[in-house]
Amino acid sequence: MRVSLRWLSEYVELPDLAPAALAERLTLAGLEVEAIQELRAEGVRVGRVETIEPHPRAENLRVCTVSLGNETYTTVCGAPNVAQGMLVPFALPGARLPQGLVEETHIRGVKSTGMILSREELGLEEKSPGIWELPPETPLGAELAGILELPDLILDLKITSNRPDLLGVYGLAREFAALFHTDLCELSLAFPEGLRRAEELTAVEVESGEDCPRYVARVIQGVSWRPSPLTLQARLLKAGLRPISLVVDLTNYVMLEVGHPLHAFDHARLGEGRIVVRRARRDESLRTLDGVERPLSPEILVIADAARPVALAGIMGGEETEVGEATRDVLLEAAAFAPARIRRGSRLLGLRTEASLRFERGLSSENVDLASRRFCALLAQNKGGTVAQGAVDVYLRRPERRTVVLRRARIPEFLGVAIPESEVAESLSRLGLGLKPRKDGWEAEIPFHRADLAREEDLLEELARLYGYDRIPELAPSVPPRVGRKAPEEEFADRVRRTLAGLGFTEAYTFPLVPAAEGEVLLRNPMALGQEGLRKSLLPGLLGAVRENLSAQIPGGALFEVGKVFFVENGAAREEYRVGFVLFGRPDLPLSGKAPYGPAELKGAVEALLSALRVEDWRLGPCDDPRLHPFRRATILLGQEAAGVLGEVNPELLDLPGERRVLFAELRLPLLQAHARPAAYRPLPRFPASKRDLSLLAPEGLPEAEVRARILAEPLVESAFLYDRYQGPGIPQGSVSLTYELSFRHPEHTLSAEEVEEAVGRILGALAELGVRLRT
Repeated sequence: MRVSLRWLSEYVELPDLAPAALAERLTLAGLEVEAIQELRAEGVRVGRVETIEPHPRAENLRVCTVSLGNETYTTVCGAPNVAQGMLVPFALPGARLPQGLVEETHIRGVKSTGMILSREELGLEEKSPGIWELPPETPLGAELAGILELPDLILDLKITSNRPDLLGVYGLAREFAALFHTDLCELSLAFPEGLRRAEELTAVEVESGEDCPRYVARVIQGVSWRPSPLTLQARLLKAGLRPISLVVDLTNYVMLEVGHPLHAFDHARLGEGRIVVRRARRDESLRTLDGVERPLSPEILVIADAARPVALAGIMGGEETEVGEATRDVLLEAAAFAPARIRRGSRLLGLRTEASLRFERGLSSENVDLASRRFCALLAQNKGGTVAQGAVDVYLRRPERRTVVLRRARIPEFLGVAIPESEVAESLSRLGLGLKPRKDGWEAEIPFHRADLAREEDLLEELARLYGYDRIPELAPSVPPRVGRKAPEEEFADRVRRTLAGLGFTEAYTFPLVPAAEGEVLLRNPMALGQEGLRKSLLPGLLGAVRENLSAQIPGGALFEVGKVFFVENGAAREEYRVGFVLFGRPDLPLSGKAPYGPAELKGAVEALLSALRVEDWRLGPCDDPRLHPFRRATILLGQEAAGVLGEVNPELLDLPGERRVLFAELRLPLLQAHARPAAYRPLPRFPASKRDLSLLAPEGLPEAEVRARILAEPLVESAFLYDRYQGPGIPQGSVSLTYELSFRHPEHTLSAEEVEEAVGRILGALAELGVRLRT
């Protein structure tokens, strides 16, 4: 943002500092100065072109006579727009300009004394189409430097996105007042009003208070198309804006002054003379002030009249309602728009303006009427029209007043330096904060224009900034360093990763964004097509990794991923850590043969993982997950809760070459963490174990886990190892043979044969309830 110090000095007394020192102080206070430009024009006066003659030796040059009132000079000019009777800036011989000195010279044999200037040659513009035609009321022969407020210093400031209040000269003046302990002048907001009321001339309808919290419309009658005063034009030029006419220039001037954009409509061109703030409708379009026809969509907020869009809200006006030479009545818009809505519209249209830059950062709705009244006050000062009585003010969403408590003891604790209480109160008050003393400090009422101040730390940072970071002593921290650690769920996730890596799995990292049809939690602003949702399972990403490996002719592999999934539970979005792993193709191990991975390897991996995590009370149960093969799937249960699934991926989901099988398991880490036993010391047994082999006949549909659970329920059983499962000749139809090696042990004495036989009897009795009997 370009800021004129001469304009700034209208509101606040400037410090007596060299430009470099001022830039350093501002940069240390958070107002980074990117460049400094000095403007100077000594020996430049207002002249009138009296005569114009063609140059005798050059077709594109003309010989002009310029009068300064009591002096006349002859000069050679090549500008195409020079005309007899126009007032121009004229540099006398010896004048000092940004490019250097003006000297008397001869051009193609004609003596040229002095120089007719463009705005570019005065340093006010990068490129000018011709010489500068001054307003007719400019006094002839006057020193132009005083009118243009020269010499001047232009600071190019980098304003951070959280400080939209600094995108106006008056906001910067408030900052200067706090930094350099000077008083801030108040803006003049008084203006006379006409006889007719604004409500009689226009109406405003706002469809959504979220899109437009406030809209203020005023009507100005009897305006004329004429240039702005020269001083006002110069201020606009120094800020990088080109003057157009008094009404248009004042809207830009107020935007630069108070930081709040305005827009002027030709009231006669508005359908029914009224305003509707709404979203654009499909198939609507608008030709904007830059002459481009822009297609609109319902995501774009527009200002419409009774029939059609007439402006892009907060971005740019429309060509059809532009203020021009024939305009006599103006409707002045001052509004507050939702930052996200303006940002979205600006990006969709590829259109960034000074107005959208400010609205995107969030402007207070409380400053809307201030900007409108300031425009009317300036218009009245320049006799530019009659303002109708009152305004149409549609205020749908008022901001709440906010207070933050600043504790006195926190200042030296946070900043490392004690700041006098009087300086604390003065600095914060000059920023516009209302301070109410408390026993332990102050209660600060935050002004509406400072949305960035939300907590005590923000006020402490403001104090440090205003006090001066260079004044805070450099002291080594006295707090002993503390070693940080990960959250328990992160540590458990790392433990799972180490275990699976030790089992020979390779970790994969897949993208969590999925198409909308594959996710339950959807993004409000997706970045790309096909990435509208968040994954609800790790399976899609792992299947994508399988496809990549197979397309690279990898014969097989074992992949796992630990990551978050997102789902909706009880109407609210939730996220949860899970581990998923896949087996595909054949093992890439020496002497492992060419047999592909099978269900035994998948279940073995699950068992090994749960064993390493010391999760013991798990079992397999029926599963109805449609992603898995209907006859090759199971649910992993911990107590009565489902901790995950395992099985073969449903072939209908696979898009793989040839007949491929992919085995998949997914487990919920929070549930595993809750059931994981901590490591505990267990002494070596003092007494020997007794071994027994037990061959059983069980119903074919009975889960083996239930048989194992009945066996392990016997207190004397230390372990049960299933080493044979058989169906075939010798086994009754509908039954399966299960052979276990049981280990019996008592912690206090050696078991006798009778005690072991009694334990076996109790086991058989318990199994009989399941329809399991001893195989004979």
